[in-house]
Amino acid sequence: MTLFQIFIGFLLLLSWAGRPILYRPAAKYFPPSMSPAFTATWLLVVLCLTFPLLGHLLYDDLKQILFSPFILISVYKGATLFYMIALQQVVNKESTSSSVFLSFIALALGVLANNIFFGEGLGYIKVLCIVSFGILGAVFLIKGDAKRLSKKALIAFFVVTLIMASYTVSDHLAIPQIGWYAHLLISSVVMFITSFMHGVSKQDFKNMFLNKSIALAGVFYAVSEFLVIYASINILPVSIVAVFLRLSVPVVMIYSAIRYHEQSLKNQLIFGVCAILLALPIILVK
Repeated sequence: MTLFQIFIGFLLLLSWAGRPILYRPAAKYFPPSMSPAFTATWLLVVLCLTFPLLGHLLYDDLKQILFSPFILISVYKGATLFYMIALQQVVNKESTSSSVFLSFIALALGVLANNIFFGEGLGYIKVLCIVSFGILGAVFLIKGDAKRLSKKALIAFFVVTLIMASYTVSDHLAIPQIGWYAHLLISSVVMFITSFMHGVSKQDFKNMFLNKSIALAGVFYAVSEFLVIYASINILPVSIVAVFLRLSVPVVMIYSAIRYHEQSLKNQLIFGVCAILLALPIILVK
């Protein structure tokens, strides 16, 4: 990997480290369904603001996009994003560490699917390290903060893991066919429609723009999503992007131990250091 790719990777890391931290107040003070609603709303706001600059990525190939079967993958992602974000907030309310550590299991499942069935072609060492992330995630269920999750949060943990794993595959398949901008736009519109079908009050809608913590979380998510998807198609393979995103987990775990007293700092550091060690061969090996 080049220094530029590594630099972009660490920007991706920081972008995902900020999400659960900024979403924690929403998980605490608002119902889970509120989070996907304000996420979709702010995504559409940023998409509208960037359309004069990036709209050509959509209308230059509009006919190809509209008649492509891969558009259904974007629709799937948008519809399930509502449930993933809502359920992840159920986990986040009880354990911020668990809400991010589940992504390691999701990463392993998604990368295995990409390389076995969809020809992503990562080297054996990288695939082995990524699968080890999944094993580390399973250990976290037994020895980490996830062991104190309620039954409801534990079920949400597993459902979110499966949905998140499917996004590693869906992004790998859809983005090259219809473009990252169309993929993001379609999935955001579908998530917006799904969110409001589940009911959003006038006060909820006002909070999306007037509540500082919610507005900040929504804007941060939207901008970071632009970075993630653009990097996935123009700078790094999807699975390597996923690795950098998961490296945000140790940062969030240490923050959670200090801020929310989730397990001991030693326990969180052990899992975090193991994750970093597993990531190094993926980043450094050509």
